[in-house]
Amino acid sequence: MLTSFFKKSKPINFLLVAVFMSFFYVYTNFLGNVKNFSWSFAVQKIVVLLLFFMLMFLLNFIVKRNQVTQKNTFTIALFAVFTAMFTPLLENGKLLLSAFLVMLALRRIVSLRSGKAIKSKIFDAALWISLAAIITPPTFLFLGLVYFGIALFCPTNGRNWFLPLLSVITIFILKTSWDLFFFDQFYIPWQSSALENLGFEVYNDLNILLPLSVFLAFTIWVIFHYFKKLQALGRKQKPTYYLILASVLTGIFCILLTPEKNGAEILWLILPVSIIGANYFQKKSEKWFKESLLLSLTILCFIFLFINF
Repeated sequence: MLTSFFKKSKPINFLLVAVFMSFFYVYTNFLGNVKNFSWSFAVQKIVVLLLFFMLMFLLNFIVKRNQVTQKNTFTIALFAVFTAMFTPLLENGKLLLSAFLVMLALRRIVSLRSGKAIKSKIFDAALWISLAAIITPPTFLFLGLVYFGIALFCPTNGRNWFLPLLSVITIFILKTSWDLFFFDQFYIPWQSSALENLGFEVYNDLNILLPLSVFLAFTIWVIFHYFKKLQALGRKQKPTYYLILASVLTGIFCILLTPEKNGAEILWLILPVSIIGANYFQKKSEKWFKESLLLSLTILCFIFLFINF
């Protein structure tokens, strides 16, 4: 059974998830773009596929290193399933790169709990987010997670609160210098025109609406159980779990402020929800329901891929 398989953390688990991700990625990017095929196109897509794998492994590293979940592979299994549901996501290399940078930042924020190298971790986290914001401007909102991490783990040192701003200024100066040298223009973080297209009409498309409905229903279900588990945690464990919840809220705002919506932006929710979902699946109760749920989600991936509504 699937739940019995993914409750372990063995190389075969990662291999199976990687094969699953590869199938949907190749089908979406290559079989769906036969007319546009070229060797440069193939190399570009293979690089993005490797980035896709790196994002999956980084997500797994964060939850294991910081003991957000037990030793299982439910997190990456859910990540693979939900990213497979939204095919525009698999075609968006810039978004995957931006998400990878944000996850590098989240890794540094969560590690603040150790109390070691606090200043470098704060600076690094804000630096990664600032770089991600150059690619996808709404990710600038994740700087709020840096400050939330400071409030949770190291609020007493006043200098810590100014370090994220220093990172932002550093990236802004470097980016502006680059644009002036190569394009003879100043860097403008977010063009005003980007705010003119914040509608949600694209979600009326059944190709997006149906997987989104499934994903949101799953999200509501697992968050309800996540709050129940949160109440039972000790004082030392709660801050990390609060950070995951804060990343869900930040992800929602990122989606709302994404100018060109096509379903790919749901990635900002998929990442934290995969972690929250893993906490639900590792529970000992509701065994058959969890088995049916995971199997249904997997089957729906194939249905959404092969049927054009």
